Amino acid sequence: MKTLIYYSLAIVLLTSCGQQEQRYFADSAETATLKAGIDAYESGDWEKWQSHFADTAKIYVNSKDGMSVADRLANLKSTTSAFSSYGFDREDEYVEMVIDKEKETWVYYWAQHNGTFAENNKQLSFPVHLAVQFIDGKIVEEHIYFDATEMSNEMSAIANMSGMDKAIQNSMNNLHQAWLDNDAELFRSYSNENLTRSTNGVQEVNNCQEYIDMVQSNHDMLSNINIVMNDMSLVGNKVHIKWTFSGKHTKDTEGLPASNNDISIDGYAIWSFDSEGKATHEEAYFDQNGMNIQLGYTLTPPNMK
Repeated sequence: MKTLIYYSLAIVLLTSCGQQEQRYFADSAETATLKAGIDAYESGDWEKWQSHFADTAKIYVNSKDGMSVADRLANLKSTTSAFSSYGFDREDEYVEMVIDKEKETWVYYWAQHNGTFAENNKQLSFPVHLAVQFIDGKIVEEHIYFDATEMSNEMSAIANMSGMDKAIQNSMNNLHQAWLDNDAELFRSYSNENLTRSTNGVQEVNNCQEYIDMVQSNHDMLSNINIVMNDMSLVGNKVHIKWTFSGKHTKDTEGLPASNNDISIDGYAIWSFDSEGKATHEEAYFDQNGMNIQLGYTLTPPNMK
């Protein structure tokens, strides 16, 4: 008889374990809604972004004090307007839905947020964590956590820039774009006609036209040219830049057939500007031998005999 009772209890326990309510979800209607909201944020579709929230929703940004959806929307529009591009690293995002012990539905989200300031092309990257409560498919509470120090400092510095500083920064941004697009007229518009350039201490360009010809020669040899401004600072009439130049060697040039190699080189540049905000000189420093090797050149050791 005891054996039968124990056996019956075991069946009840096993049955109850098998019927345990699922509380963790990698995919759900709520996780899809949160991702759709992030899509809307990244595209600037603010009407769609707002549609995912309940009318009485509260949003907490690094704070115990909540704000309304309308106030958060105004805050986002103001902040994102300072960026030429922004968004999350969606390939490495992590999202899950949890039904907690109070039977509340929460979606948790982790991802790296990246952006480029429109004023100076400076790139900014920081991790973000979201904790979002849903009721009946709508967001009723959202908690947002990230380190805003660097972004706040950069936006304050931009706001305090003088008129001359802004003119120089605008010229630098347009020169950068002219390099990428091989746009001679745009480059000429923001350069002094006597623009010069030195590479690793040796002057190689003596006027604006020679600089434009140099840019053209790079585009004649490489496709998919990109120049990332890793760090940029304005000191007086000079702009200091840490950059990464990249491209693919897909085009034959005289004496050098295309290698189809990917090219990537880090460097440092100091640009000088005149009183009109036009470029007068660039000092460029990078590993020229390293770039030549990537292009397919070889180094021959000297004959020591």
